[in-house]
Amino acid sequence: MTQPFDTLNLQHQNINRLITLVEREIDVVEHGGMPRVAMLKDIMQYVTHYVDVTRQPFEERLIERAHAVGGAAKADLAECRRQHETAVDRARAFTAIVEAVTEEQLVERTAFVRIGRDFVDAQRRHIALEEDTVFPALRRALGEDELETVGDAVEHARDPLFGGIVEREYRQLYDYILRSA
Repeated sequence: MTQPFDTLNLQHQNINRLITLVEREIDVVEHGGMPRVAMLKDIMQYVTHYVDVTRQPFEERLIERAHAVGGAAKADLAECRRQHETAVDRARAFTAIVEAVTEEQLVERTAFVRIGRDFVDAQRRHIALEEDTVFPALRRALGEDELETVGDAVEHARDPLFGGIVEREYRQLYDYILRSA
């Protein structure tokens, strides 16, 4: 069995790769260019459907379990939960502005950059909180049997982009990631 936090950290690395691509496109817009909207749409599809719908609820279950057994820093866990809630809103806002560009609606460059940077910065802050504080607290709070159960759950929640077999809807994004590496 893979250690669940090793898998979660690897997922963070993959999400960071996507966030770096988003940030590059925001820089393009900030300097007067046109972003690769198809790629941004694919990234946001992945973020809103895999990360927000599959991964974050899993993390929420971990946090609930840590609260139940105690021993984890409750303030840090509460902050992580708050960030999960706001992450969905930030992702929706950025998705909406990317969609507006796709539909050739008039979008202020400064609004695109502001909303995009807000999304990117929030993602990075959240990943740092989880890796530096929350995951270590969860490791201390959960017993070996619970870690094994968590590890099994992590392994069964297959990642549609980075999980070994790329789903059709993410093939173009996967190819772009390979070209950008």
